[in-house]
Amino acid sequence: MMGNVGIALSGLRSYVANLHTELAPKGIHVAHRSLGLFMKPGTGAVNDPDVIADMWYNVYAEKKGGEDVYPEGVTPATIIF
Repeated sequence: MMGNVGIALSGLRSYVANLHTELAPKGIHVAHRSLGLFMKPGTGAVNDPDVIADMWYNVYAEKKGGEDVYPEGVTPATIIF
């Protein structure tokens, strides 16, 4: 069921990695984070859009963490609803 999505995401990951390799010498950080959750506004939990926005801001500000999954340790069996 998820095979097609996996192929597309692997292409996206490769594209982001190549962009980062090309643009890093110019001071441009390219990152992608896979989200293993369904967003729920107003919860204050890891699936709250405001919390996700803070995570993305930290990736931007610290210029690291482009290969991480969010939230940490998520697997298809533990996707947060």
